Amino acid sequence: MSNLIRTDLPKKRKRGESTVFRLKTFGETGHPAELNQLSFRDNLGKLLEFGHFESSGLMGSWSFQLEVHRHPNPLYVLLFVVEEPIEASLNLRCNHCQYVGWGNHMICNKKYHFVIPSKETMAAFLKLEGGILVSPEKESLSHLVELQGHVLHGFFHSNGFGHLLSINGIESGSDLTGHQVMELWDRLCSGLKARKIGLNDASHKKGMELRLLHGVAKGEPWFGRWGYRFGSGTYGVTQKIYEKALESVRYVPLCLLNHHLTSLNRETPILLSRYQTLSTEPLITLSDLFMFMLHLHSRLPRDNYMNNSRNQIISIDSTNCRWSQKRIQMAIKVVIESLKRVECRWISRQEVRDAARNYIGDTGLLDFVLKSLGNQVVGNYLVRRSLNPVKKVLEYCLEDISNLLPSSNHELTTLQNQYQMGKTTTTTNGHNKITRGQVMKDMVYFYKHILMDYKGVLGPIGILNQIGMASRAILDAKYFIKEYHYIRDTLMKTIQLDGGGKLGIFCTIAWKSHHHNNDIKMPPQECIVVNKNATMSEVYREAERVFREIYWELRDVVVDNQREMAPWVDEMALNGNKGLVLDGNVGVMMNIEVMKYYDDEDSKKKDKRIECECGAKEEDGERMVCCDICEVWQHTRCVGVQHNEEVPLIFLCQSCDQHLIPLSFLP
Repeated sequence: MSNLIRTDLPKKRKRGESTVFRLKTFGETGHPAELNQLSFRDNLGKLLEFGHFESSGLMGSWSFQLEVHRHPNPLYVLLFVVEEPIEASLNLRCNHCQYVGWGNHMICNKKYHFVIPSKETMAAFLKLEGGILVSPEKESLSHLVELQGHVLHGFFHSNGFGHLLSINGIESGSDLTGHQVMELWDRLCSGLKARKIGLNDASHKKGMELRLLHGVAKGEPWFGRWGYRFGSGTYGVTQKIYEKALESVRYVPLCLLNHHLTSLNRETPILLSRYQTLSTEPLITLSDLFMFMLHLHSRLPRDNYMNNSRNQIISIDSTNCRWSQKRIQMAIKVVIESLKRVECRWISRQEVRDAARNYIGDTGLLDFVLKSLGNQVVGNYLVRRSLNPVKKVLEYCLEDISNLLPSSNHELTTLQNQYQMGKTTTTTNGHNKITRGQVMKDMVYFYKHILMDYKGVLGPIGILNQIGMASRAILDAKYFIKEYHYIRDTLMKTIQLDGGGKLGIFCTIAWKSHHHNNDIKMPPQECIVVNKNATMSEVYREAERVFREIYWELRDVVVDNQREMAPWVDEMALNGNKGLVLDGNVGVMMNIEVMKYYDDEDSKKKDKRIECECGAKEEDGERMVCCDICEVWQHTRCVGVQHNEEVPLIFLCQSCDQHLIPLSFLP
């Protein structure tokens, strides 16, 4: 850590001293540390001064007791920070960096794991003998970070790049919600001044992948609320493909979808009509539908419901129209009778209107009723409304659904006032409830039968097949990144510290690659702190110290000059500089055969040659199979091996298989 320690900060905790911190504010500046340093490593050092330290072999850990709430019963969780030096790592390569797109980063000297264990992982970590907790074995700290199922597990490399590995909320048995855990993680990343955080989004709920559900509803994954954006995809999915897939699914018109679903099943249109009724605004697209259902689910209290009881004829809100409820009910009856006479045929809106005009002369009233009746349940009938994809006109059809309803006199209704005010009501009739659980059940139904029904039930160009293909592309976009812009923003101004007596200088070190003499390597910029009147020699020595501390390959780097400015660096001077690029030598005696990058190019060429038909050229974390002749690697999914099938003992890619066909006559 940096040797610049401020004397006005609280004293370091003594071993064994018990301090409780509030979960809600932990990670903010001043809670508990003044996290206002210019570098990740310095802020981390400030934070760890407040932790309870324990040493275990090569690894050390700090623990923090966090108070979730005091009432009605006190609830606390433990946050562990585990320092993993490179000497204790079983594998130098970081697959997380490689998959998210940071494979060209140099290997760092340390990782810092932030872990909130679950009850299960804590029980696995600690030995229980007679109900008494026994201190963990010396090597068990590595076991802690290797366990799966923590409430929170994320780690940082010593250069400030990090990865979020797991978040588990209440549904997994945690005392914390997923939002609480994410808020804590985001505060830590912001306070420590992390650079970028990557994650593999595997979040799910009730069998639904949240990156698809929230992607369709909101245009971003669940983690998008905290600023995570597309980083890289699997199976050749690029950002352009991902964004196009999102757009194509989100804006599918419900009227067009309803028209196609009419011939497939009867349940889906009925469910659609239920939520059209409940919504205060018209639901036009799939995005509108899922967004409304997510909002409704969040508004309904647990173990409560919205009343759905109504009279035999639906009640249209007439507060904003000029007709009385009695006239509206009469017009509804006339329209229903007109539709009954055509015996469940689809007829155009104009035909319905003309038939109803024999009894209702007010065309404005008819237009209002026809608009309001679309996909609504009236008595024992569902009034279907759909846009004819060929004629481009609205069509209506009446369907008898009495056998699908729990009781012929129980109809769906809208409680728009209650929904807008966040209120619920109770009734003694069990059939007339929309519970929080029912909303979730219906959401799962739509997810399964609309978003995931990509088996071509309507033929190769069916709308469900197209939605399913786009949904598959959205699901294949798994790696998301959040970038913290403090370095970019800080570079735009002069940095003076301690009342102007010290300067914060952002710099990097450039040197020629061992493998390619003309290949210039530069790690990300780091902030070094020197006296205002420091000489360039003193700047060089401080830069050496900082970069040696962070990177394994630079552990013996020597800075001997200031390099010509790179194209992306403005001209600068020591006073008020924006950044320096320094020349460095990394030691000619170093064993250059040892991998020094998370995604070492030479190692990758030796290990695998990836040429998959999906377009992938690099490993993306998905299962692959190697051709036994040409040794090219391809995704098992792309070559037809299902996820629940074993990889064949002998596998030939399509190209090699085709070349062997002419030789099939040989004995």
